[in-house]
Amino acid sequence: MAQKKKYKLAEIIIYFTFAALALWGLVYIVLGILASNLPIPDASNPLRDGDSVIRSHFGIGFFGWGLILFGVFGVALALAFVYFAKDIDKEYEKSQRRAARLNREPKTKEVIDAKVK
Repeated sequence: MAQKKKYKLAEIIIYFTFAALALWGLVYIVLGILASNLPIPDASNPLRDGDSVIRSHFGIGFFGWGLILFGVFGVALALAFVYFAKDIDKEYEKSQRRAARLNREPKTKEVIDAKVK
């Protein structure tokens, strides 16, 4: 029978925070692609204007920042999964050892009936 994992509050907060920040990076990647590839003239393209402002201040635009954010927080999310998976493995091994210990058959010794004079 499989046991359900009970998540800790800190674990849930870390998962959602890293996932939201990785999603933020993914949105920046999409905005960067749209800013450079939409067939709208330069005068009426607010995405291209925003990308050029960010590029002038920081040196990279939406696409670059999106790659950085997505990469950093994607790796952080993967590391969080690995870190919390160790706890699951420990609990699983502990339950397996206990089940094996409870299922062992006790070794009984034969009792020899002897008459005492």
